[in-house]
Amino acid sequence: MFSVGSEHSIQGIPAVSYSNGHRVLGNSQSRLHRSFTVLKLLGTGHSGRVALCDWKSPEIFPPNTTLPVMQTGKGARREWASKRLVAVKQLRRVFPGGWDECQLLRELQIHCEMPVHPNIISLYDFFLSTDTKTLHLVLEPMEGNLQHLIKARKGRPLAGGLVASIFFQMVSGIGHMHSLNYFHRDLKPENILVSTTGLFSYRSVVAATSGRETEMDIVAIVKIGDFGLSRTVDSRQVYTEYVGVRWYRAPEVLLMGADYSTSMDMWSLGVVMAELLLLKPIFPGTSQLDQIDKVISILGDPTHDYGRDSFGDPIGGGPWPDGVELCRSRGFRFPQVRPKDLHTYFSRRVPPTLIQCIGQLLRYDAEERLTALECLEHSYFRQTMPLNDIPDLSAPHLFSGST
Repeated sequence: MFSVGSEHSIQGIPAVSYSNGHRVLGNSQSRLHRSFTVLKLLGTGHSGRVALCDWKSPEIFPPNTTLPVMQTGKGARREWASKRLVAVKQLRRVFPGGWDECQLLRELQIHCEMPVHPNIISLYDFFLSTDTKTLHLVLEPMEGNLQHLIKARKGRPLAGGLVASIFFQMVSGIGHMHSLNYFHRDLKPENILVSTTGLFSYRSVVAATSGRETEMDIVAIVKIGDFGLSRTVDSRQVYTEYVGVRWYRAPEVLLMGADYSTSMDMWSLGVVMAELLLLKPIFPGTSQLDQIDKVISILGDPTHDYGRDSFGDPIGGGPWPDGVELCRSRGFRFPQVRPKDLHTYFSRRVPPTLIQCIGQLLRYDAEERLTALECLEHSYFRQTMPLNDIPDLSAPHLFSGST
């Protein structure tokens, strides 16, 4: 049981070492003691609980592992200076079949197989407790998540340059996953981890032509985390309807479709971006049907073509013949609702190209949504990213003992 201040010395399977920069795993009979002290409880999710810990021993970190951003940024706490901070995730599931059963877990497989990326949370170590038969993942720690950041703003909008930076990092991390044929299936603010590294004077995106207006705001490092529901694109598994939190579910999931892929992550990304701008959820449904109603109330129904906007994009979520048929097979019919102008939901501080980009993510038809690569090439990023060359305010420091 994790509790603040508790010390843990766990005999774990398998033993882990590194040779020539590569992880070497022992067999299902090998053991190695892992020791850590719990500093703070970070949260509890559907798959397990996570705690910020001071890692004591042994030296099992990958070669050249740097101290986490939360220890090297300008806001790092003094009491953390002498510690080796990690996030330890203890999964709820018990593995009576031992290590051989653990190796079949997709979350662990994806963590181990995915190449390192600056916007994907890193896995340091993993082990099965010989006593409790529970699996522990030792992860790169972060200060908090996007939900914490939104709440901390207390209604104060993020600087335009900060929004662009966060968006770019999210798309980069998601694009990395998608390029490797993985999709997340549970993108929401709680799974987008954030650490801050100081302050920066951002050039205003809206006032780009004058080049005079600046906005002081935090510098945020963003990483995608929690791969408990992630899958490979070519998985033959029949997917369940329960994917992610309701507010961020794509329409095909809300209608209990069984065929979906990376495009569902792009819908979730659009919903998260809208929330980052509004500082509140855009589709806060209270039930499955209410969630569909919330989406339709803004994007309109997908049974009609409501024309094109000034960018030449479909007004609202666009037509979706397959969804209409899926809906009919469920004994449900979409009510006829005209879409709202998405631009009226956001402040004039928000660049029209960003609203356009969000609209192109919130398409009913999954085939019509932007891919991660198309998102990175969007005119919004071409307009905003050159304005602010954000410095790296957290110089990398190697863990003591890393080589």
